[in-house]
Amino acid sequence: MENNYPQKAGLEQILKAAFFYWNKTLFYQLAFSLLYFSLFFLGYFYLFRYFGLWDELNQHRELLQTDFPAFNKKVEEIARLPQAQGFILGIFFLFGILNPLNVGFYKIYRKIDLKEKVVMNDLFAGYLGFTFFKFFGFYLFWTIIFSYANALFLLGFVWIFITLFSVPLMFFMNVNTFQGIKLTISGLKKDFTTIFIAVIIGILFSLSGLILFGFGFLLTFPFWHAIIYTLYQNLFKENA
Repeated sequence: MENNYPQKAGLEQILKAAFFYWNKTLFYQLAFSLLYFSLFFLGYFYLFRYFGLWDELNQHRELLQTDFPAFNKKVEEIARLPQAQGFILGIFFLFGILNPLNVGFYKIYRKIDLKEKVVMNDLFAGYLGFTFFKFFGFYLFWTIIFSYANALFLLGFVWIFITLFSVPLMFFMNVNTFQGIKLTISGLKKDFTTIFIAVIIGILFSLSGLILFGFGFLLTFPFWHAIIYTLYQNLFKENA
């Protein structure tokens, strides 16, 4: 397959295309957000109870109203418990299981390009057969690295950029994680300024639903994927 999209589109064209994909998929974005956040919070609270952290925290709940600094100190002590480390590892695996849901957007956007009918099952493209293990491994690896990199000044932001196109590259070109990172870095070199501005706008718009509309966050949050897909189309050429 060859991708015949025009190369090196300007920022205005990129944003228009991203908003086009976003506007065409509002129903699937709402379904994605409701499913993703529902499963995340269910998994989070299950793990919190499973590792006994709820019981530990519950012992000090009276401090929450009477002595908040003392409560914070107890929270810090609980965070150093061995079971807290198990909880964090569990959260890493939870992200690894949930995030292949993101892959479905790239299949949906491609079907829109090809003028094919989009169905709800397309949203679960990241869970089909071996594809799930491929993206589970990637997102588990990504989350672990990000959690440590984010503790250091700006390194988390750098990690986001050097893996920016990894998912569409892995999905459309069938590359592995490290090939995806290498190709992403090559893509960033082509027009970093445009990519950087588009990404910042994408992040701000994705968060705007939370800041401005509350419930609207369920619709604006997935805009991030439309920006990535549009930039990917602008920078990479597929051959098969």
